[in-house]
Amino acid sequence: MKKVALIFIGLIVSAALLVQSQKVVAQNQACDLALVLAMDASSSVNEREYELQLKGMAAALLDTEVKEAILSLGGMYMAAFEWNGRTNQKLLFNWSQLNTEADIFTLAQALATHERNSVKSPTALGSALGYAHRMFPKLPTQCIRQVIDVSGDGLNNEGITPAKVYALWDFSKITVNGLAIKGTDPLHDNIHQDIEDYYRQQVLRGNASFLVIAENFESFEEAMKKKLLKEIVPGAIGLAQ
Repeated sequence: MKKVALIFIGLIVSAALLVQSQKVVAQNQACDLALVLAMDASSSVNEREYELQLKGMAAALLDTEVKEAILSLGGMYMAAFEWNGRTNQKLLFNWSQLNTEADIFTLAQALATHERNSVKSPTALGSALGYAHRMFPKLPTQCIRQVIDVSGDGLNNEGITPAKVYALWDFSKITVNGLAIKGTDPLHDNIHQDIEDYYRQQVLRGNASFLVIAENFESFEEAMKKKLLKEIVPGAIGLAQ
C-alpha cells in the first residue's frame, strides 16, 4: 500500500511539474508582435468623438479579418492607453497575450467598460510617445516587432515635442505608425500645418512606418481596422493611405 501511495504521490508531483513547465513555455513562447495602441483623449475630442474611438477600436479588434490576422501570428501582445495632457495617460488595458478569440473579446470588453481620464487636457503627443516607449521594457517576453499605433486629431501643444522625444530616447527598434483624424480644425496654437502633414513629418518613425487617414471620427473604426491589418500583417496591399 505504501508503495502504491508513493507512486500516486509521484504521479501528482510529476503532473504538477508538467503543468508548471507548460506555463513557463507559454510565457516564453515566440512573440512576433508587441503593439501599443495610443488613443487621443485631449480636450479637442468631445464625449461623442471619444465614444466613437472606443467603440471603433473594439469593433476593429472583433472584426473577422483582424481576429484571423491576430491568430495567424506566432504570438502577439497588445496594450492600449488614452493620452491627453503631459502627465495624463491612462491604460485602457495592459500588456495582454492574444492566443484565442476569447483573449481578443476580453480586450474589447475592457474598452467597453473604460471610463475617460480627463476632458480638459491639452494635446501632449510627445509625452504620449514617451509613455508608450516606457511600456516595452515591461513586456512579459521579447517580441520580434515593437510597434506604437498612435491616433489623434490635433498637433502637439503641450510639453515635449515628438522630435525631442525621438532625439532623447532610443526608438531604433520601435516603429511608430499614425492614424490622423481629420474633420476638425487643423490649426493649433498658430501652427499652420495640416494634421496629415504633421503626422507624416513629426510622428511617423521607422522605415516601415505608415499613416492611415480617418476623414472624421465616424470613419475611425474603418481606419483602425485598416491600420491593425497592416500592422499585424506587414506588406498588406491597399490597406493604408
